[in-house]
Amino acid sequence: MAVRTNQRERTRNAIVAAAAELLDEGRPDPTIDELADRALVSRATVYRYFGSAADAMWQVFADRAIASVEDTFADAGDDLAERACRAEAVVNGYLFGDPDGTRAFERAVLDRALSGADTTDDRSARRLAYIDAALEPVADRLAPVDLARVRHALALTMGSQVVTALLDTCRLDTEMARDVTRFAVRAIAAEARRLADGSSSAD
Repeated sequence: MAVRTNQRERTRNAIVAAAAELLDEGRPDPTIDELADRALVSRATVYRYFGSAADAMWQVFADRAIASVEDTFADAGDDLAERACRAEAVVNGYLFGDPDGTRAFERAVLDRALSGADTTDDRSARRLAYIDAALEPVADRLAPVDLARVRHALALTMGSQVVTALLDTCRLDTEMARDVTRFAVRAIAAEARRLADGSSSAD
C-alpha cells in the first residue's frame, strides 16, 4: 500500500513539475497533451490527478513559496506604512513578477469555483497573514470594526485580482500598477494611524 501511495505521489509531482516547467517557459495555458508529454505520462493519467490543465497550473501557483511572514518582518520597526508596504512588496512582487502565470492562476481558481471543484483552501488567505503581521503595532489600538475595515481594505491592494484589474482593465504597465498599489497601501496605513490615534470611525 505504501509503495502504491508513493508511486501516486511521484506521478502527481511529475505532472505538477511539468506544469511548472511550462509556466516558466512562458506557457501558462498548456494543453493536457503537452502536460502529459512533458511529464512522460498518458492523458488519462493526467486526468486521474487533475480535472484540467488549468487545475494543474493552479496547483503550481498555490504551491510556490514566497518569503515567509517571519522573514518579511524580522527587522521591521513599528512604522505602519513601512510594514504594510513590506507586505505589499512580498505578495505583489511575486504576482506582478509573473503576470501570465498570475492570470492562469486566477482563471483556474474561477474555473474550479464554477465547476464546484473548489475547496475552502482554494482562495488562499496568504496575503492576510502578511497584512495581520503588518498591523500588529496598531491592532490593539483599533476598534474591532476599524481593524476589520483596514485589514480588508489592504487585502484589496494585494493579490491576483489586483494584477488583472490594473494590468488588463486599467491597462497600466507593471511599474505604474505597483506605484498605484503602494499609493493605496500608504493611504490606508495613514487612515489606520489616524484611527489608532483616537479618531474613531462610525460603525
